[in-house]
Amino acid sequence: MTPIELVDRGIQEGLFSDKRAGKTPHQTMKSKLSVHIRRNGNASIFVRTAPGRYYLRELRSAQKKLPLFDVIDSASTTIYNAEPLHVPPSHESVLVFPAKVLDGLGRFQGIRRSGDNLSKKLLRPTVCRHIPRLVAEDDESYKQVLTYIIVTRREEILAFRRGVFNRVEDYLRGSMCIGFGGHVSETDLSLFNADRDLGLIDSAIRELSEELSIPDKDLQRLKALRGIKIVGALNDDSSPVGRRHFAFVLRYEVSDDPGWDHPTRGEKSVTQLRWLDLGSPTFKFREFEYWSQLCLREFFRSSESTQPSYLIRRRKPLQPPHVLCMLGEVGSGKTEATRVLAREFGYRVINSGRIVAKILKLPPVTEKTRPMFQQQALTFIQQPDGPSRLAHAIWQEFRSKPRSRILVDGIRHRSTLDHLRQLVVGKRFGLLFVYTPPDVAFNFFKLRAGKRSSVFDFLKTRDANVEAEVRKMIEISDAVLYNWTGRVYFRRVLRRFLKELAISKSRGGKE
Repeated sequence: MTPIELVDRGIQEGLFSDKRAGKTPHQTMKSKLSVHIRRNGNASIFVRTAPGRYYLRELRSAQKKLPLFDVIDSASTTIYNAEPLHVPPSHESVLVFPAKVLDGLGRFQGIRRSGDNLSKKLLRPTVCRHIPRLVAEDDESYKQVLTYIIVTRREEILAFRRGVFNRVEDYLRGSMCIGFGGHVSETDLSLFNADRDLGLIDSAIRELSEELSIPDKDLQRLKALRGIKIVGALNDDSSPVGRRHFAFVLRYEVSDDPGWDHPTRGEKSVTQLRWLDLGSPTFKFREFEYWSQLCLREFFRSSESTQPSYLIRRRKPLQPPHVLCMLGEVGSGKTEATRVLAREFGYRVINSGRIVAKILKLPPVTEKTRPMFQQQALTFIQQPDGPSRLAHAIWQEFRSKPRSRILVDGIRHRSTLDHLRQLVVGKRFGLLFVYTPPDVAFNFFKLRAGKRSSVFDFLKTRDANVEAEVRKMIEISDAVLYNWTGRVYFRRVLRRFLKELAISKSRGGKE
């Protein structure tokens, strides 16, 4: 059936709610079916039999068993694989500067408030140039200059969610966001800004005008450069995309025009546009993409302090007597959490890394030997019996000294967890994930590895192949601890978390 036929049948059968409304419901139907097929592949209950025609997979399978299938209906139920829709390539030229220039000025991870000072040093014809965007996207030796504009109205912040079909990068798609903006293009350069900022402010005004319906009063203010200013600079080397970009953070305080009472979007990719109340129960810090989190933490510091800093999905596995697995990426603060649980709450700690070293007959791991250990640990865990051997070694370790509170630190693979869960008998089995933003994780890493460690030393350790599965474990964890700011705050969060679970302090680990 076609999407139009499906919608018509649904209306006739009374299958749609009266509250559902839209100008093109058949297009919505087509989109939802296509997305379901693309995401689920052979597991989807739908198949596409021709351009714009859909069928149920189970009916197609049933018809295949009929003797006359090949004669009667094979053509109408043959699976048709549509070519995926791609965003057309960009032909614009964008403003860039050599990444090594940032090293000379002092590379950082996160936000620096000295954005105006950095703009004077970076946005100069002797430093920057324009190159095709497609070239820049494949070259980490350049930093592409972006604008990231926060729109405010007194204490309120304008927030939105980006759609999935647009030119923004993966770290922005589908996440809540408080930053409008984009690349500084060659078309933003003019005689009037060449000596000022190479078109940065003009780019910000252009982006705001494209992404939002701006009242005339504000357009005039923006043209006069009133209400908009640089408040910081953002550098994020924690991802390949981030390593190719550098953003100047700007703030625009809107006028008192009543049009801002109900702001409207200018681009389809901007959805769920609304004023954000940081004190509202509906505000959830964790729903925002990383760059927005950086800005909220830096410029609106009450935003994360008013938030619940942990998420409990399932309580029972988290309560003793149990085996609790502490999960998280390098620099997340797992060591700090482990220390508190051991000293104050009587947990017996079993470090999986030490057990792997023992199995491989390696000396204790140091920061100097960590890369070699990570490679050998990966080779070991990729062996068919690797996860099982590690799980049994952990099991034997805590069987030797039973406790009601066992903490396993450092497991990095789902298969090891699965094997260990099968061995744990008579105890609950809980998973606690520690999530830490990359900039905070880098600071934790420096405490352990030394202040001279660079962000690239950190990334080399965090992004090693043996660590690849860790970040995905947040999806299966029974609880998540959010470490937004660092060690002292994190300890308080952990203690509040344990208090909510009614886990009492117990040096002996006995209930």
